[in-house]
Amino acid sequence: MSPRRRGQGSVEFIMTYGWVILVLIVALVVMWQWGLFNLSSSVDPGSFGFWGLVITDGTEFQLIQNGLLRVSVLNTVGANVSLLYYNATYNGVSVDCGACAEQVIEPGENVIVSLQSSNWASRPRTRYEVHLLLRYNDSRTGDHIYQSSGTLWGNVEL
Repeated sequence: MSPRRRGQGSVEFIMTYGWVILVLIVALVVMWQWGLFNLSSSVDPGSFGFWGLVITDGTEFQLIQNGLLRVSVLNTVGANVSLLYYNATYNGVSVDCGACAEQVIEPGENVIVSLQSSNWASRPRTRYEVHLLLRYNDSRTGDHIYQSSGTLWGNVEL
């Protein structure tokens, strides 16, 4: 084999792997720009799974760094409901309203429910995910108890 053929094989080898490395670098830069490697980046607040008594997205719920959870609950049932009980679980620690005072919520009305636990205290701007359970009864159906539950997520606030 002539020296010229060996040089051509070396150049083809370097070019092939060079393109592969270049594509990998571009892919990594794109993923880095999208924030895939930043695990503590901010998360848009949201909720999932509620019906009847729903949680309005955005700034209507928050977990504060001292462990206070504040949630705005909206009545979409179409009749007066009585909020009987609520419970939240975060990081495996569950807290309920204790001896809950019954709250009557009119159709389309918001009420704020709050729960607090020192075990929920977190660093600001870290991601949280809370499971919330609401029990209520509809004024039209008597003593039948309904349940609305779901998940809230966002960033811990100062």
